[in-house]
This record gives sequence, structure tokens and C-alpha cells, in this order.
Amino acid sequence: MDQKNPLALPRQKIDAIDTQIIALLEERMTAVSDVVRIKKEEQIAILDSGREASLLENVRKRVVNEKYADTIVATFEDIMRQSRHYQNQQLED
Repeated sequence: MDQKNPLALPRQKIDAIDTQIIALLEERMTAVSDVVRIKKEEQIAILDSGREASLLENVRKRVVNEKYADTIVATFEDIMRQSRHYQNQQLED
């Protein structure tokens, strides 16, 4: 362990994980772009509350360490909120 900075190794691990998360979020946004295109063509509403509730329930069930569940579910709520914002922007174009 780095004697000068005991946070160096854990932060390096976080940085590496963040790089993976960024790539996955970009992949997710590509899929969202496909969804918004279809919603625009079919005139389907952006918000699908039932889908979001189901997704959040599934996220909670997939969390292995229960002490992280609320935080991870909240993170997905934020991801979906940003996705809706992006979709609304795309519909305005």
C-alpha cells in the first residue's frame, strides 16, 4: 500500500471501474437512442412508469449486498431521469 497516500490504490480501482461504467453508459445511451427513435415514429410517450417501476424492482433484486441496495436503486433512478431528459431533447429536434 502507498504509505504516503493510503487512498491511492482504492481510488485507482474506482477509476478503473468508472471507465467501465462510462463505456456501459454510452452503450446504454445508444440503445436509448434507438428507443427514442421508435417512440418518435410511433408517437409513444417518453415516460413509461410501469417499465421504470419494474426495472427498479429488478435492480433491487439483483443487488447482492443489501447495504448497497438503496444507493444503487437511487443511481438507476438518476440514470432513468437523465435518459428521459435526453429523450425529450431528441423529440424536440
